[in-house]
Amino acid sequence: RDTVALAGREKLKITEMRIPSKGEIVRTDTAYPGEIVILPSDSVRLNDVLGDQTRLPRKRWREAPLPMLRTTIAPKTAAQRERLLDALTQLADTDPL
Repeated sequence: RDTVALAGREKLKITEMRIPSKGEIVRTDTAYPGEIVILPSDSVRLNDVLGDQTRLPRKRWREAPLPMLRTTIAPKTAAQRERLLDALTQLADTDPL
């Protein structure tokens, strides 16, 4: 139930928090620096930083975040290549991670 600065814009009262753990999303009472948390709030956006942004251990991670998952994919046929590239571009535009 702490109140924290939200990326320097405003203050946010945290009433519920969840984290990814072992392939599931679980409720938690604590979060640690650099950890990904899920907050039920309309004020929070993707890549927002909770707390003092100047105290991040590596600011460059925020500017060019590492992907959370890597995979290799290929179209079944050469004719599907363009559709696959369009779908991947749309996905990357929606969530760059």
